Amino acid sequence: MITIRVQVPATSANCGPGFDCLGLALNLYNIFSFTPDPNATEYTYTFEGFGADILRAEDPKKNLIGFAMDQVFATAQEPIQYGHITSETLIPPSRGLGSSSTAIVGGLLLANALVKQPLTKEELLVIANRMEGHPDNVAPAIFGNLCCATGLKTKVLNTVISVPSELHFAVVVPEVMVSTEYARSVLPNHVPFKEAVQNVSHASLFVTSLITHQLSNLSVALDDNLHVPYRKTLIPHCDAAFEAAKAAGAYGATISGSGSTLIAYVDKAHVQDAADAMGAVFTANGIENKTYCLEADSTGASII
Repeated sequence: MITIRVQVPATSANCGPGFDCLGLALNLYNIFSFTPDPNATEYTYTFEGFGADILRAEDPKKNLIGFAMDQVFATAQEPIQYGHITSETLIPPSRGLGSSSTAIVGGLLLANALVKQPLTKEELLVIANRMEGHPDNVAPAIFGNLCCATGLKTKVLNTVISVPSELHFAVVVPEVMVSTEYARSVLPNHVPFKEAVQNVSHASLFVTSLITHQLSNLSVALDDNLHVPYRKTLIPHCDAAFEAAKAAGAYGATISGSGSTLIAYVDKAHVQDAADAMGAVFTANGIENKTYCLEADSTGASII
């Protein structure tokens, strides 16, 4: 009996000023496997890794992996193939690193490996965007690198930009839960015109600076007016961690996704120092945390 295994990268959405449209794939992965069972009438699950106890307690009929698989079978107009799904979670869940997107994309790839006429990555992105609600996490999870995406009614326009190899990422994941729903609830209904214009400027500078390898521009380009000023109030000592990363040599730092993860953009020589410095801020204030020194993933989700 065949078993299909896929790995899906973590993603850091928004990238500072690119709210709901920019997303970055990182070389930290969740792994999903599926063994079809012709006698099964539903999906069964085994959960391992971060949050396994929480996932085991949830209703399996609402699991994103199985739901995503159903969407592929329906789109391909083929019968659902049930069986056993194993989820190995290496990405901290509910921390702004795209863990739920990995479940969606993982399910899409598992089912796509089974249909007679596999869907293209672009077709999978449409399904993923429909499930997630916005493409800034699912696009880089599928394509890797930095993605600039916008969702339309029936398609998603997405461009992929190679991340400079000299750019690394210092990541701190404090033991602070910030739900995406709550993180959106603190955002304002309106922002001043001048601040909106500045965000367009910074997002443009961010993308072009990566293309041209002018990474020192990130000290300005990462600044945001749309979400970071409001969401950082949900993350204790956020500003102190940002400053610690910069003092340790980072170009700049921002909130990853809706938080509570913080991510600093930094060169290879300073990435460990920046990660340690951010972690030390939380440790000094009695907040447990994990730190990672990461690079961009250039492949996206893949069968392994």
